[in-house]
Amino acid sequence: MKERNLLFNYPLLKLMRSFCLHILFLLVITNGSVAQKSFYLKQLPAAKTLLTGWKMYAGDHPQFAEKSFDDSKWQPVDLSKDIQQFTELRNTGIVWARLHLSVDSTISVQQLAVYIEQYSASEIYLNGMLLKKYGTVDNDPKKVIAWLPSSIPFNLDLIPGTDNVISVRLAYQKGIPYISYLNEDLPTLSIYLNNKEDAVKNYEATQWQTKMYVIIFSISSGTLLIIGFIYLVYFLFDRRQKLNLYYALAMLFQCLNALPVEVWGADRTGGIEWIMWVFLLESAAYTLGLLFIVLTVYTIFKYPYRLLLWILSMISIVTLISMYWFGTAAFYFVSYIFPAFYLFAGAYACVWAIRKNKKHAGVILGGILLYGVATLLTIVIPVNSISAQLFFYLTQMCFPIGMSFYLGIQSSVTNKKLTTTLEEVQNLSAKNLEQEKEKQQILSNQNELLERQVEERTSALNQSLDNIKATQSQLIQSEKMASLGELTAGIAHEIQNPLNFVNNFSEVNTELIEELIEEVDKGNTAEVKDIAKDIKENEQKINHHGKRADAIVKGMLQHSRSSNGQKEPTNINVLADEYLRLAYHGLRAKDKSFNATLKTDYDESIGNINVIPQDIGRVILNLITNAFYVVDEKKKSGIENYEPTVSVSTKKINNKVEIKVADNGNGIPTKVLDKIFQPFFTTKPTGQGTGLGLSLSYDIVKAHGGELKVETKEGEGTSFIISLPG
Repeated sequence: MKERNLLFNYPLLKLMRSFCLHILFLLVITNGSVAQKSFYLKQLPAAKTLLTGWKMYAGDHPQFAEKSFDDSKWQPVDLSKDIQQFTELRNTGIVWARLHLSVDSTISVQQLAVYIEQYSASEIYLNGMLLKKYGTVDNDPKKVIAWLPSSIPFNLDLIPGTDNVISVRLAYQKGIPYISYLNEDLPTLSIYLNNKEDAVKNYEATQWQTKMYVIIFSISSGTLLIIGFIYLVYFLFDRRQKLNLYYALAMLFQCLNALPVEVWGADRTGGIEWIMWVFLLESAAYTLGLLFIVLTVYTIFKYPYRLLLWILSMISIVTLISMYWFGTAAFYFVSYIFPAFYLFAGAYACVWAIRKNKKHAGVILGGILLYGVATLLTIVIPVNSISAQLFFYLTQMCFPIGMSFYLGIQSSVTNKKLTTTLEEVQNLSAKNLEQEKEKQQILSNQNELLERQVEERTSALNQSLDNIKATQSQLIQSEKMASLGELTAGIAHEIQNPLNFVNNFSEVNTELIEELIEEVDKGNTAEVKDIAKDIKENEQKINHHGKRADAIVKGMLQHSRSSNGQKEPTNINVLADEYLRLAYHGLRAKDKSFNATLKTDYDESIGNINVIPQDIGRVILNLITNAFYVVDEKKKSGIENYEPTVSVSTKKINNKVEIKVADNGNGIPTKVLDKIFQPFFTTKPTGQGTGLGLSLSYDIVKAHGGELKVETKEGEGTSFIISLPG
């Protein structure tokens, strides 16, 4: 990792390390008899020194940690090699490594310091005693947790003048990508020795350098974060401007590229799994940032050819996924090689825009080229120094700087246009104000004229409205009188029958009285009694038919007088039957040729319901009269075997009472069905109907809290259904 690889990497320290390694090599040569079996330290190292000479066994047994264990048949191994190249460890999951370390008796072990780099899980034993444990070592691969230890140096309690044995139990964590952020080896296990004073100084220098990284990338990421949020807010205020969205996402993803590793995880230790996944996240964010940078350029210049961009996007997805298996190689390609293709796509769009004479395309092209050159330079120069990271920070800012220049120029141009437009608007406003004053004067004069005209027309309209109201009242009264006329004709026919009886029996009684007088004179008492009995029976019949005539007259008067609006218990069956007979005889009185079959079906369980009988009677009479009219018209059309039929029925359904008037006429055409309840609408010839009958009937039923419905089928007939609260 970056902060660990930077330890002891300053130029002067590199020179010291090389010098010390040469001296150590000579010491090993001069002590050949010892070097064959152990790592021999004759004096304090002047630079960090990697412990070498390890032997390995691919297997697991607790006795491998014991100092006395014979490891002479074990195979040599370089533990500092990349963990991905450690085939034995990857295959078996656990290996043991041992190193024999001898320290000259003249060296004070208290002056020695050790620090460890590793990408495995380890248990480190010194002379059979557990010294350090990093992560979780387990024979179950699913339980292994590889660990990145802290770079803080610590003491190694060696015994001078004797053979010390360092035993290491190593485990490999499967199922995670192994990625080197700086494209360097990921050591399985590297143990470094140094004198304590220099080790502490180098650690402090590394920490200072880490803080500088955090400061540099915090400024870089913070700047990108601020820019991203600013343009995201611009987009939220005006969502039509996709440019603001693409640019905001480009900056936010570029910010996310630096935050996880360089800022948040700068001094990371612990399990390496999350660190590797963070590298994947960083690569995805970097790739998305480049994608939206190119989309921003495309949107600025309205570049239409986007096939290359989508191809690059698909390749990016595949490469990002391949990092799980190919680790560092795929990461290196995504982070350093592939961005050049994205920047080429953006640069090509800028060149296209320049050819199309798009303004300021050269400014953005310069920013992209500078970004591309700086990105390529990071491949060839060392990145493990503050100067290199500062340079990388500047590359991050190339595109935002170019965009800032462009947007600044665009804002300046827009402001100039707005200033010019504002001046034009002010001039137009001044002219409009003068014109408005003139219009106000003209309008004032016209308003006075219009007010006079409105008053005159209002007066005329009021007069017309009064005339219309009077006409409507006359028409309504005419409809009532027409209904009364129909009723009167039927009543006249009904009264005629009892009057005939009264007249006939009166004449008979006159003759019987004369006979009675003659029989009295004769003294024929028996005959007198018989004649008196006949006279009495005739008087009873006269009285009966007189009462019947009286009832008919009262019904007529009840219908003709205005309703008092009071509901009263009414036998709806009697009411319907009475108006059926009256309507039939009334039509027969006007037209002797009229005839129709009458059908009734009354539900006797209904009893009395509270209605205004005069009003409901008018509704029933109107519906029956209309039914007689339509069946008579159909009969006159000459249809063979046609028998005019009108049916009146009542039925109680739950808490409702239905009165149904049905006919077998021609039905109502669909095109006029919606209009039949409108006032003054009629299908009868001119002079035969006012168009108020159904309208008044509808209103009366509604006033009773009921509903008047119609069911019709052209050519077969119509049914009107009165539904009243029961």
